[in-house]
Amino acid sequence: MADLQEKTRVVFSDGDEIILKDFFYTNYPVFSSFAAKYISDSVICEDIVQDIFIKFWENRKTFFNIYSVKAFFYKSIRNSCLDYIKHEKVKDKYIQYNIHHENSPQSFWEEVIRKEAHSIVYREINKLPEMGKNVLLLALEEKSNEEIAQELGIAVNTVKTHKSRAYQLLRKKLSGLVLYLILLNEKCL
Repeated sequence: MADLQEKTRVVFSDGDEIILKDFFYTNYPVFSSFAAKYISDSVICEDIVQDIFIKFWENRKTFFNIYSVKAFFYKSIRNSCLDYIKHEKVKDKYIQYNIHHENSPQSFWEEVIRKEAHSIVYREINKLPEMGKNVLLLALEEKSNEEIAQELGIAVNTVKTHKSRAYQLLRKKLSGLVLYLILLNEKCL
C-alpha cells in the first residue's frame, strides 16, 4: 500500500507534495460542482473533471505548487465546459437546419428529382458500348484523359474519341430528360 502511495505522490518544485488519491477525493466534488455552474448535466460535469484529472496526471511534473494545480483545474474545467457548450450549440444548429430542410416539401422533391436524374443518366451510361461506358465512368470520377488512358491502356486521343461518341449518344438518349425533370419539378413543387 505504501508503495502505491509513493507512485501516486506528486512532489512539486517548491517542495510541497500531494497524494493523488487524497487530492482526488477532496477536490472532485468541488470541481464537479464548479463545472455544474456551466453545465446542468452532472454526468457531463463528472466526465469533464475526470478528463482534467487525467491531463493533470500526464503533466504533473510541470506544476510549481498546489496553487498552480488548482488554478489549472479551474481554468481547464471552465474552458472544457465552454467548449462543450459551443459544441452543443453547433450541434443544435446543425440539427435544426437539417430538420427544417428535411421537412420542407421543396427539399424533399429536389432530392427525389436529383436521385431520379442520377438514376436515369447512369442507366443510359450503362447501355453504352463497353469502352465508352468505362471512359465515361472514369471521367465522372474526375480523372483526367491521361489518367483514363493509363488506367485503360489506351491512347489519350482514343479516350477523347470515346468520350465524344459517348456524349453524342447520351445527348440523343437523354434529350427528353430535361423536359421530364422540368415537368416533374413543376408538378411536385
